[in-house]
Amino acid sequence: MGCRVNQVETESLREKFMELGHASAELPEDADLVVVNTCSVTEKADRDCVAFLRKTAAANPGCAIAVTGCLATLDPKKILAAAPGATLFTNKEKENIPSVFCGGGSPADFFSVSKFHGRARAFIKVQDGCNLKCAYCLVNLARSELKSKPLASAEAEVKKLIASGFAEIVLCGTRLGIYRCKETGASLSDLMARLLALEGNFRLRFSSIESEELTPRLLGVLKAGGSKFCSYFHLPLQAGADPVLKAMGRLYDTAAYRARVEELRRIFPGAGIYADIIAGYPTETEADFAATVEFVRDCGLSGLHVFSFSARPGTKAAELAGLPQKTVAARSAALRALDGELRAACAASMLGKEVTVLTLKNKDGSALALASNFVNVALPGPLKTGQLLRCRITAARSGSCLAEVLQ
Repeated sequence: MGCRVNQVETESLREKFMELGHASAELPEDADLVVVNTCSVTEKADRDCVAFLRKTAAANPGCAIAVTGCLATLDPKKILAAAPGATLFTNKEKENIPSVFCGGGSPADFFSVSKFHGRARAFIKVQDGCNLKCAYCLVNLARSELKSKPLASAEAEVKKLIASGFAEIVLCGTRLGIYRCKETGASLSDLMARLLALEGNFRLRFSSIESEELTPRLLGVLKAGGSKFCSYFHLPLQAGADPVLKAMGRLYDTAAYRARVEELRRIFPGAGIYADIIAGYPTETEADFAATVEFVRDCGLSGLHVFSFSARPGTKAAELAGLPQKTVAARSAALRALDGELRAACAASMLGKEVTVLTLKNKDGSALALASNFVNVALPGPLKTGQLLRCRITAARSGSCLAEVLQ
């Protein structure tokens, strides 16, 4: 459940169990063991995890349940109330789960994967941990230790995934931009230079990265990678008003964020630039919210990932008096409507252009694909999934595109 890092970790655990001779069950009620990798970024995430645990424990009372992740790390009592027989593992203990239940097993390898179950794209985890002190966030409490995958291990993992036929690989981290190989001192720029130099028909994408961590050297390396680097950036914004950013403890202001977006537009024309944003932060006034909407429009972002503010225990923001729930809901709805407008404008800007897409899946006679800038593209199908195809955009509707395959 939750972030891309959790998804990679879960896939790595699945792979390790299967290496030990076990099979992956399709449904929790069919399993001997259920491993739940929890999220706690919002109150809703907590509720979803607890509801799943209650349902699983009731549907399959004879199975063993292992629970790990951020909620298990921060609030084990909540987990045990939902599934009293569960075995808990903190984030630091997570990689030990296969060996605890099966004995033996592979040594810790920073959650490496050699494939990705049921996915056309592969994700790899190269960094973990955050030491920022954002007032609303508890990730620094749940994942406080800063760690990075060794450069050689990351390169070997990407090579293996390319050899397995994955044409798009997404690099993930709790705070990807502070990647630093302990053995060599290599930065994210060094890692990307190595990966982009690999042979093969593939492309690399970042999950998300803080705007201030896109250094001039890193941008130069990414630009030199040409089509092997996806022209996509997910830059957490959280608010488009300086008083709110200051209250949140963010490390930038709107001027710095805007300058980074403009720089990316210059270096990567047509790039998809997306942002996380929080609606209804406790100190956010009507004027602040209006400024946020105006700022997002002026930046011409490609889309938003909207969160309604959720007070997380142990954070500074949890001590503040919250806004009325109706206000938070209304602002969330307004931002989601704005997200729809931004995605529609981004898709419309691609009309007539030739782009390379990755085929993801087939549905109702069409093939769904993903462009470098993260816009969904529908092609006449069915088509083999997981391949890179050159196509021409012929229409745009509802934030996605239609295209024809070029021979």
